[in-house]
Amino acid sequence: MNNDFITIISLLIGLFGLIATLVGTYLTYISFVNPIKRFNKYLKDPENWEKFLGIEAHLYFYRHKKYPNFQLVIDWDKKIIENFHEEWVNDALYPDKTNNASYYVQLEANGTLLDKELFVSLDGHRYFVPVPRVKMSETKTEERNFYYDVRQIQLANIVGKYYFGDKGIYDFVKNQSKPIVII
Repeated sequence: MNNDFITIISLLIGLFGLIATLVGTYLTYISFVNPIKRFNKYLKDPENWEKFLGIEAHLYFYRHKKYPNFQLVIDWDKKIIENFHEEWVNDALYPDKTNNASYYVQLEANGTLLDKELFVSLDGHRYFVPVPRVKMSETKTEERNFYYDVRQIQLANIVGKYYFGDKGIYDFVKNQSKPIVII
């Protein structure tokens, strides 16, 4: 009887240890091995992000309210392309064409760059939107089709800037020269 009791206790301790190991492995994976998965999860709710102006005026930080080690960083001193223009840009709506420039929105966790997304500042910085991705048409015309993916929309909801009554990226898309599909 005493031997059976010890066997049952040993099995319960072993089962508890196995469960604790599996939970610990999962938490380690999402915390250290793959922080981009957590980042993508946090991007889903723009209300959980706040703008934080640091010491340097040319750097904008958007940090997660609950997990401030997850940040979106924009360095306004690092233009990627000046006088940015592509065929999807509606020239009639943006009279200030000489001040268009593209910048990276950097996704950082614990100060480590995980990924970056290209954004464009249009019309003297009245608009700040993602640069649409391009898919070549499958017809012989080689026409370029533009689209926004889910992460671009999520980022635009956090760091995007709109003017002239546009309330968000969806209004912005409606007024462009070429259609931009939202996937």
